[in-house]
This record gives sequence, C-alpha cells and structure tokens, in this order.
Amino acid sequence: MVSRQSLHDFLQPAGDGEKLQQKLIDISRRQNSHWLTPLWHEQYLAYRGRLAGSLNYYVVLDNHRFAARHTVATLAAGLLDALTREYLDVVSRRLPVERLDGRPLCMSQYDRMFKAVRLPLPQKDCYRVYPPADPHHVVVFYRDRLFQVKVTDGQGHPLSTDHLASQIQRLMNNARPDQGPGVGVLTTACRDDAAQMYEAIAQNPVNQQSLEVIRTALFVLCIDPKTEDRQALQKRMLLSTGRNRYFDKSCQIMLTENLEIGFNGEHTAVDGTPWFHLLNRVVDRLAAEGPAVAAPAAAAMPEELAWNLSEEIRTALGRLLADHQAVADSLYVDHLDFRRYGKEQIKQWGMSPDAFFQAALQLAQYRTFGQLRSTYESVSMRHFSQGRTECARAVHPETLRFVRAVCAEKISAAELKPLFLEAQRAHTERIRQCREGLGIERHLFALRSVYEEQGASLGIDQRPALFDSPGYRQLTHDFISTSGAGSGSISLFGFGPVTDDGYGIGYVIRDDSLHVTLSTHRVHREKGIQLLHYLEEGLQCFSEWN
Repeated sequence: MVSRQSLHDFLQPAGDGEKLQQKLIDISRRQNSHWLTPLWHEQYLAYRGRLAGSLNYYVVLDNHRFAARHTVATLAAGLLDALTREYLDVVSRRLPVERLDGRPLCMSQYDRMFKAVRLPLPQKDCYRVYPPADPHHVVVFYRDRLFQVKVTDGQGHPLSTDHLASQIQRLMNNARPDQGPGVGVLTTACRDDAAQMYEAIAQNPVNQQSLEVIRTALFVLCIDPKTEDRQALQKRMLLSTGRNRYFDKSCQIMLTENLEIGFNGEHTAVDGTPWFHLLNRVVDRLAAEGPAVAAPAAAAMPEELAWNLSEEIRTALGRLLADHQAVADSLYVDHLDFRRYGKEQIKQWGMSPDAFFQAALQLAQYRTFGQLRSTYESVSMRHFSQGRTECARAVHPETLRFVRAVCAEKISAAELKPLFLEAQRAHTERIRQCREGLGIERHLFALRSVYEEQGASLGIDQRPALFDSPGYRQLTHDFISTSGAGSGSISLFGFGPVTDDGYGIGYVIRDDSLHVTLSTHRVHREKGIQLLHYLEEGLQCFSEWN
C-alpha cells in the first residue's frame, strides 16, 4: 500500500510527476537529441566504480569456419583488416542500414564505436571520439607491452593482410620476454583512482604521447596466452589479469594463442546490438577469405609505445593490479551449452525463442530460490532516433502461475502447456510494448534524473516518495540481469552481476542450441550452479510437452 500511495501522490494533477514531466518535455524540445541521451550518458560517465566487470561485457566469436587455416599472426591480420574495413564503411556511410522486421534501425551508435575512448576524470568522465586521420592505427597488446600497428597507408587505403601479418609476426618474434609496465591496469581502478593515476602518468611528455596513441587508435587488439577451459576463457574475456587490456577503449578484440576470438565492449556510448551486427560481418569476411599464407617478414617492426614511469607510479600500478586480481577472484563464472534443440525447433513449436528461454529461466529461479525476484531484460530501442534500450521485466503474474503449477507437481503436461504458452504470450507482449516506446523504466529514470538536477528550481523540496517506495526499489533491483545476443557468429556472451547479491545471465539462442553464461559473486557460487542445473532441467522437460 505504501508503494501505491506514493504512486498516487506522484500522479496528482500539478503534483511532482506532472512538474517533472513538463520539465522533461521542455528539455527535449530544446536539445538536438533524444530526451534520454544526455541523461543516459550522464549516468554512465558519473559512475565512480570499476568498469571491468560492471559496465563492460564480452562475446566469444564462433571461429569454426576459418580458424584451422590460420596462425596467430595471420588471424590477427585478418581481424585487423576486417575491422578496419568496417570502420571505413562507417565513416564513408557505406554501411547498409540495419533493419528489424522490415523497419530501419537508427545507425547513430556506429559513429561512436571506433577511435573512441572513455577518459577518466574526477567526479565525471568524458567520452571522446576522434576524427579520421590518415594513416590509421591500432594498438596491439602482447605480453603486457603496447605496440602501434599501422592499418592504412597515408591515403587511408587498407594495408594488405600479408603486410599486417608480417607486422604482427615480427612483433611476436621480437617482443622482450619480460613483462611490460602494464599501464592498462589503470583502467581497472575505480574511476576517481583511475583519473588520479592517468593524470600522474600523463605528466611526462613521453607518456602523454603514448596515451595519445591509445586514445586515437581505431581499437585495441590483445594477443593472449592459451586458455585452459571454457570458464578460464570467460574470465579472461570479461576481466583478464588486468595487464593486457585497456578497458577505457570502446572496442577491445582479444585473440588467444589457441585462436579463440573475443570482444570486450565499454558500454557508455554503444549498446551490444550494433557491435553484434558488425562482428557478424567481420566473421563473414574472415570465413569468405581464401586460405591464409605464412606471414612474410618484409614489414618493419611495429613501434613499441614508450613509458617513463616513476617508482611511485609503478608501485601504485602494482597495487591496482592486486586490487583487480582480488575483484576477479571474487567473481564466479559458469556456462551451460544446451545442444538438444535451439531456435528452429522452438519456432516449429509455435513459440518465441526469447520468451521460451525467459520462462525456463524463471522456473529455474523459482526452484533455486523459492520465489521470483526482479529480472531485467534489455530491449533494443533502435527503431527510434538515437534510441538505446528499455527494460522489460520477465516476472509477471502469468509466469508466477506457471512456475507454481510446475513445482506443485500435481498437474499433467497437457494442463501445464497452456500455462506455459500464456506466460510466453505475456512476456512477448511486454517486449512488444517496450519496443514501441511504451516501457516505463527509462521514463521513470529520466524523471528521477530531472528531479536530481532541477528539482529545487521546480519547487520540489523533497525527493518524490515513489523513488524510495518498496515497490520501486524491488522493481529496479536487478537480482537477475539478462541480455540475449542474436547473432549466429557468437558462441558466448556475458557480463558481470549488476547487484551484490545478484546474477548476470547472457544467452545466445542459435539455430540448434542454446548457450548461457552466468556470473555472480563467489559467495553465491553454489546457488549459481543450482540455477544453471534447474535451467538445463527445465529446457529438457519443455521438449517433452511438445
């Protein structure tokens, strides 16, 4: 009742809600952007925690169509070439407009994907995209050292893959065996600490020049040691050791010495869906190429970035490295590869693959915890100009009826199926409403942001009770945070938990399989294992009802 009363008060004529809504309308009319854009960027850039494991995400690409014909150097060259050509297509406006269900999607996020970096500053960071400037370059990490690799000539034309492979091979052959300074560790710190470290490093002109090379790079390529198993690969792609990364760059491509390919994205200015689309194009380019040849030795050795670091700075970087390792050790990651069926079979059953998966996940949640708590699902809003995402909640009355019926074990499969279909129908309708701009959470976030910035000038002396009500707090506590990657070239997709007590669930529904990643703090490891167990069990049972 407390939550209902606070909502009732908020919606009163001439009340706080109406004042905030009118101000939001005024703001949107004055600015040359979507009304959410500046508020969304403000939220991300004002965040003072760590980026790695909090505001970043990763994917592992399916390499089965081309890995066998490559070495590390030739595959690195193929990745450099493919991504450079994607960048040139973006800046020349040759990239075809994406469409979903026949409707065009906003392409504005592509302009913030390459040559982009989040710069750490006290209190609030800034996000910068650098203009085209020939020749273009990429920064390559190898053994914690950083190298500048040219990927175009002085006229902006892509260098040949042979030339790129030669540069990478020489880099790998000649890199010193001792570890580099690990300057990228600064990007693992909480943002105020990162800002302080960045400023200290940038005081030296040698360091400032190297930082400028990183800032203006198209993207970062990280060449990593081999991974031992799937869980080690997940942890490597999400967090790494902290040394062979630069988490402030919008795009990091990771290539392991056993030819696994990953992507780590900084989330401030670009959502996952544009990257998924572009990475799918990259995989198609790599698959379409002919057999790779051994890397020639003609190209010059890439220039290693120079650093002049005081003993004090090196010691501070060592502390940050230890802090990051503690964070990585505190996080548990796991996965489920379900190969009994996938998207095509679910569609043959007349069901939505996404709604099908969410119903299975909620059943697993109920069996694991004995209740349903708020579950976040990201919904792309790129049908709208400068649209980002809306939040759809996968928990609703129809789902609760379904999971209770399953767990009661007093009902037949024939009786369960209508409840199962109704839960999916409700979820699909909620997703549709979100895509059409009828979701509520981004709107409420915007109203709350307007209050925090301008409430006093609007005569709102106290924070509206709605935002502190039990219902609103429960709704926005992302106990389970989920997001799906719909690209056929992605084999794994994941991110960290959003809340201290919660779970991050990334899922890829492929034609004939489902691949799920889980992350949680290690103290919740056993519940995480149980959640994946019940998810697999539910997916197996569902097939028996059809």
